[in-house]
Amino acid sequence: MKKISIYVAACMTMFSLTACMNNRDNASDNVKNDSAENVVHDDQTADNGMDHTDQTNQANLDVSEKTADLVEELDEVNGATVLVTDHKAYAAVDLKNGTKVNDELKSKIEEKVKEADTSVEKVYVSEDPDFSTQMKDYADRIRGGEPVEGFFDEFGDAVRRVFPSA
Repeated sequence: MKKISIYVAACMTMFSLTACMNNRDNASDNVKNDSAENVVHDDQTADNGMDHTDQTNQANLDVSEKTADLVEELDEVNGATVLVTDHKAYAAVDLKNGTKVNDELKSKIEEKVKEADTSVEKVYVSEDPDFSTQMKDYADRIRGGEPVEGFFDEFGDAVRRVFPSA
């Protein structure tokens, strides 16, 4: 009987010790130890506002009053609205009666735009009245302080309709 008592006592001791093992505090397992992690900070992995097709994801669109004023100095032009984004200028022009946009006039307008803004690499010119109305609306909204992000996609759609290769 003494052997059974010793055996039962030993089993109970083992069970109680085993039960305590499962209830230990795992706080040290929750510590984030990333000191040995390799971290690379470069322009190839960072989100720098580029979509990796040389097109920016950032919505910057500026009304260029100075550029529009220079374009309006041309004899053929009644009025102009010029919006600039990403080294590209979009000139919506209202021409005098009977005047049409031809290569010579496009070259004159392009020259005026690049004279006013040396960062511009490509100039798109349109005499389309609907496009002119839209560009004036965008210019008014920008001058009024409306965030460009709110209508930048809409602007892009309008540009692609008039200039499919832009």
